[in-house]
Amino acid sequence: MGARGPLKLPTHLRPVTDAEVAGSLAESTPRLAPDKPPAVEANAQLSKLWDEIVPQLDESGLVAPSDGPAVELALRHFLVAREASEQIGTQISVETDEDHGGVKKNPAEAVFRLESAAFLEYAKQLGMTFVARARTPAAKGRDDGEANPFAASVG
Repeated sequence: MGARGPLKLPTHLRPVTDAEVAGSLAESTPRLAPDKPPAVEANAQLSKLWDEIVPQLDESGLVAPSDGPAVELALRHFLVAREASEQIGTQISVETDEDHGGVKKNPAEAVFRLESAAFLEYAKQLGMTFVARARTPAAKGRDDGEANPFAASVG
């Protein structure tokens, strides 16, 4: 049981203990990062971001080859959110609207908010948040011999 009570899982699922993983196929199956799609390779910003994020996810055992489309969409949402944030610049959430007689929210602020929320949903699914890692007891830590401090103890 964690600090906030037992992990709430759907009734058709159950947590897997470390003892069940030891010696099983799950323990010895190598995890491989998804290949970088050609569309990602063609976009310099997206390709650079892929090269920064995917190896870290792979090293932690949080990504599989089938996760490629989810990773790509997550990174695309991240880039759009970043571009919207940069477009806002010093006009954080207001701009002059002379046609309608006043000040209104910068439209890039709404884009930033929506794209950030979409990225966060993908990040949760891919194990890129503290909470997601805490709920993933089977996620591999680094090979430095230390236990994953974010891993939940399932027993």
